[in-house]
Order: sequence, then structure tokens, then C-alpha cells
Amino acid sequence: MALQAQYVEPEILTFEDYMSEGEINRRYDIIDGKREYMTNPSLLHQDVAFNITEALRRFQRKLRLGRTIMAPADILITRKPLRTRQPDALFISKERFGTRNLSDPAPLSPAPELVVEVLSPSESRATRAAKIRDYCKVGVLECWIVSPQAETVEVLRLTHVAHETVDIYGHDATVTSITFPDLAIPVADIFAYDE
Repeated sequence: MALQAQYVEPEILTFEDYMSEGEINRRYDIIDGKREYMTNPSLLHQDVAFNITEALRRFQRKLRLGRTIMAPADILITRKPLRTRQPDALFISKERFGTRNLSDPAPLSPAPELVVEVLSPSESRATRAAKIRDYCKVGVLECWIVSPQAETVEVLRLTHVAHETVDIYGHDATVTSITFPDLAIPVADIFAYDE
């Protein structure tokens, strides 16, 4: 009986290591070559992320401006040392997505214009700030910080060096993208839960 070789993750993951490994069905970020697994999301987190993804897909199908991608999908921050991020959802324009093959497992590069982060109770402010800094570095233009507990969506404008809060939308408002002005989602739809 032949023994099957097990994959052993190197201590420091290189881009080449990362591209040669098989699928990993857990969410993670890679920070300076070390994979940092995320805790399993709550059902509340999943409902909110799915509602946002559905709304982004409706926008995608209506105007055909780009593509919606849901987690897990990597955004390349740096190759050396290897650094990637996995937002809960993202929208990338046709221009940035280009002619990429949908079967290509490589991380997105160039980065999408819009990323969405749904807050988890286990996530620290420092972790969130580090993600936003990384998104700034690679040219993400807009980040939505979604709080399931407060039922708010904070819209951040990102530049290569900084970010600023544009607005915080409450339950009765409609969140509007600063990058894609035709993208508007009622906040109540984001936090709608099926019984």
C-alpha cells in the first residue's frame, strides 16, 4: 500500500510556493510569508456578506462595468515578502480585471477598486487598520466597513498614502459608492435576515 505524501507548508511561504500548492478551503491572509487563518465566520457574518455579494452581482449584471468576487479570493499586496488579503467581497472594473482567465488561481493584481470588510468580533482595530493600509498600497479606491452589530456601513476613500471616512450609513439610509456612483444599496437590504 503506497503512502500519499502530505503537503507541509514551508515556514516562510514564497509566491512560488503559494502558486504551486493546491486549494485551501479556509480563509486566510498571508502576512510576510506566514499564513494567518481567520476564525470561522458566524452565520450573521455570512448572511451579511452574502447579501452584499448579491447586491454587487445585481449591479454587475445591470451595468456590466466589472465583476463581483466573494471570499475567499486573494488580492496580491506584495510578492516579496508574500502578502495577500481576502476581503469578504469585492468589485473590480473590466479595465482592471482585463482578459484574466476565470480559472487562474493567482491572486488579483491589479487590485479591485472596491473591497468590503464585514467586521467580526474577533478582529482587532490594529488588524483592520493593517488591512486598510495594505489596500491603500495597491490602489484600492474604496473600502466599505460593515458592522453587523451596529447595522452600519462606513465608506472609506483610499489613496496610496491615507484613507478618510466619507460617510457612515445607518439602517434607514442607502449606501452609495464613491467609485461607482450608480452602485447604491439600501442598508436595510444588507442586514435583512430570512427567518
